Amino acid sequence: MLRKNVKNKEAKVVFVIFISLFIMLSIVMNLRGHLVIKKGVVLRYRVGIIERVKKKIDITIPEDVTEIGNHAFANNDLIDKIIIPSGVKKIGEFAFMNCSNLEEVDIHGSLEIINKGAFYKCTSLDSINLPDKLEQIGHYAFFECKNLDIIEFPSSLKSIGKFSFSNTALKSVKLPQSVEYIKDGTFSECKNLEYMNLSSSIKRIGNKAFENCEELKVVDLTDNLEQVGDYAFYNCKSLEGIVFPDSLKNVGEFSFSRTKLKDVIMPDSVTQVGACAFEYCGELENIKLSKNLTNIEAETLCGCYSLKEIDIPEGVTEIGNGATSKCHNLEILNIPDSVEKFGFKCFSETKWIENIPVNEDGLKIYRDILLEATDIQENLVINQNINFIVGGVFQDFEKLESIILPNNIKCIEEYAFQNCINLKSIEIPYGVNWIGRSAFDNCKNLKSIMIPEPVKEIGESAFYRCENLSEIELPKELEYIRENTFEGCSSLKKIIIPKNVKRIEKGAFGGCTNLEDIKFEGNPEYIGSSFYETKYYDNIEEDQYGCKYVQNHIVGFVDKGKKEIIIKEGTVSIANGAFSEGSFEKVLFPEELKYIGDFAFSFCKNLRRVELPQNLIYIGDYEFQFCDKLEYIYIPESVKEIGEMSFVGCDRLKEVVMTKEVADKFWYISDKKVRYID
Repeated sequence: MLRKNVKNKEAKVVFVIFISLFIMLSIVMNLRGHLVIKKGVVLRYRVGIIERVKKKIDITIPEDVTEIGNHAFANNDLIDKIIIPSGVKKIGEFAFMNCSNLEEVDIHGSLEIINKGAFYKCTSLDSINLPDKLEQIGHYAFFECKNLDIIEFPSSLKSIGKFSFSNTALKSVKLPQSVEYIKDGTFSECKNLEYMNLSSSIKRIGNKAFENCEELKVVDLTDNLEQVGDYAFYNCKSLEGIVFPDSLKNVGEFSFSRTKLKDVIMPDSVTQVGACAFEYCGELENIKLSKNLTNIEAETLCGCYSLKEIDIPEGVTEIGNGATSKCHNLEILNIPDSVEKFGFKCFSETKWIENIPVNEDGLKIYRDILLEATDIQENLVINQNINFIVGGVFQDFEKLESIILPNNIKCIEEYAFQNCINLKSIEIPYGVNWIGRSAFDNCKNLKSIMIPEPVKEIGESAFYRCENLSEIELPKELEYIRENTFEGCSSLKKIIIPKNVKRIEKGAFGGCTNLEDIKFEGNPEYIGSSFYETKYYDNIEEDQYGCKYVQNHIVGFVDKGKKEIIIKEGTVSIANGAFSEGSFEKVLFPEELKYIGDFAFSFCKNLRRVELPQNLIYIGDYEFQFCDKLEYIYIPESVKEIGEMSFVGCDRLKEVVMTKEVADKFWYISDKKVRYID
């Protein structure tokens, strides 16, 4: 018995010693931080007790390391300096993301790739040397490195990613000849950037490339430049002079809006200038437009109040909404005979239109163009010599009851009769082929209207709030019924959708409370949540899972509390918002599915795993936003377009499987594991 007790005591002593040694070993191992390295790749850094006390770490990567892995040092606010040896060829995605105290990065030798988000929001970083062999800087690589004020690009560099130096402190930039494309947002929000030296090899400047670079004064556009993207120099408040090269073809939307440009000479190589391209260039005094333009887009020169003369080139066929509006000092405007469409208030608030006299009918007419109405009677007959009517001419004329339009007009422009609440009678001429946005919005007393057969498109909200409209026949050539086109037409009871209609967008017939009879002559490619608050929608029976179908489209959903939803085979589209706030955990999709509308699965709090089908083409905006429990999603390579902010608020999302091309649109999934399809 005594011997047994001695053995037990010895065993306990051995056990205590073992545990003590284990604890001591653990303490020793954790005193100092160490790198976790596997097959030459740094996977992560384990912070030690000493570093936590010192609150500062200098790290030297070992010589035998060839790669720093994705997220290896992410969110480590203790790192102060890092030395990267000559053996490292690649820095992985978001490797140093949010290392807020990282001040210095010393790179030696043969680094070739700095991947997406590598130094994302390293807000203390003020210097980094880029080695001579570097070829690629990924998207968002130095995004919001707010103290980074100088950088030299090596001649080996071939590619600089989107928003890679956005919101940094750079003062001047010189690009090497090896770079041909400045991508979207690359130097946007660089408030201190004063000078930009573009290499002669640059062919394209991307969207928002220099947006809000408020101190930028000089940019030399090179002889090979072909395209300036949307918002490229938007709000560059100090930018005074630009010489457009003869190679230039496209000038994007808002590209030079709110700059200090004084003279613009556009070469005839330019074939397209986007909407608002020179909007609110208040100091612009002279502009020569390219002879090869066909459109003057919406608000292209809006607010250029120093302009006195504009010569619109022969060959232009359309002048967009507000194209020259608020050019208060514009006195001379030359409009060629080639123009066929005049947008909403395209000449408003100019001296030119103010100087045109009003005729006995209260109308301002220039040649064969009806420009403006000042004071009109209840019943109006427009002279048959008029061929064109500017958009919005009759907007808000409440006393107008009937109007006879001239036979030669080809379109009903945007906002043409908006808020003409007493309009009862109008005959649209047969030659009209297009009805613009909000053309008859809130014409409350309009009861019936005949739309001519040549019309192929009816704009958004064209008959919105026409609450007494009870009869309408859609033309056989119609291809698109846009958003809210007939919304709120509460007297409408039946409608026939012609065979050629391809898409019926959200809200097209929403709020048509008495609409009960809808006949489809064909099978559209997509039907959105087009029939809410109608008798027709209420009468659609949901299937066992709660899905409401119109033909092979899901237009709505009634939550029956099921954990799994099976969408029937052959379904090609899911309407916007269809499954929003559903309580289900899983959805099985058919292979035929091609389109998923905006918000379709937003706020599905129990949805955990999503595998999208192989033929899917389009995923809408905010698709899975705030799906709190979503952990995994597979996006097939067939997807060509994904809307904005599709995964915002998906805090538990751990893995996203998609092509690299698609992944570039999801830079904000910085803390998710993205696995690429080969």
